[in-house]
Amino acid sequence: MPRRLLDAALLVFTEHGYARASMDTISRAAGVSRKTLYARYANKAEVLAAVVDRLLVGSLGPDPTTAAGPSKQDPRASLLALARELASLSSSAPVAGLNRLILAEAAHVPVLARLFADIYERAIDAVSKVLIGLRDAGHLPGLGDVRLAATLFIEMSASVPRLRAVLGQPMPRQQIDAQTHAAVDLLMAACRRR
Repeated sequence: MPRRLLDAALLVFTEHGYARASMDTISRAAGVSRKTLYARYANKAEVLAAVVDRLLVGSLGPDPTTAAGPSKQDPRASLLALARELASLSSSAPVAGLNRLILAEAAHVPVLARLFADIYERAIDAVSKVLIGLRDAGHLPGLGDVRLAATLFIEMSASVPRLRAVLGQPMPRQQIDAQTHAAVDLLMAACRRR
């Protein structure tokens, strides 16, 4: 049931917007009672946070260092896998819908602005763990400010696919592949030497 509930909530938020979405609308869309919904979530901000959390964990996983396996694989392959995950998550239809929602309403709904900042910080943390693992394994000896490098890597990998998806003009897979390869090559070249 949690999956069905969060799927319904995502649909309600992206179709109606955060301000017009209600716990009643979400419970009806999920086919559950309001009591059931309130037993799990105190308010719609908590529901939205759970929707976003599920999308992030589903894509990057609870521990991205295990997905990329920085010390066991070729570092370029690890970074390419991570860049592809970032681009794929950013350009997916559900995330594009959430990004439209956040961009349209964050100025008037502070909880959305905080949620977006939290999402971004979590992504930086996840990418930082991978970069630290690669550095510690000797693959990125010139890695300086880890959080700055993680931020730049995220933006190089995901910002254009994210923007294009938000605008309803998704990037072709071939362009995403070219962009993720360029992001990895630039990061590795910048971190090659101390």
